[in-house]
Amino acid sequence: MADNLDTADNPDWTEEMIRPLDASAKLKLVRGLLDMSQDDFAALLGIPVTTLQNWEQRRTEPDAVARTLIDLTYDDPKEMRARMIRRNAA
Repeated sequence: MADNLDTADNPDWTEEMIRPLDASAKLKLVRGLLDMSQDDFAALLGIPVTTLQNWEQRRTEPDAVARTLIDLTYDDPKEMRARMIRRNAA
């Protein structure tokens, strides 16, 4: 009987505060979605791999321009990869 669900086993999460993803989480998620190594993803972004590693490990924070690029890449990973490949080929 679906109407008799115990609310302790099925809590209401509608009022739960959700923290937005930070740059580190976005980078890791996008890199995973694109199935790219850190070396390849850093090359695609045009940054040193150590910079990407530091961002992903939250040792350093990307500047405002880099955060914008990360946000744009997060919003449409496949299209941004295609754009960056075209840019890097030019």
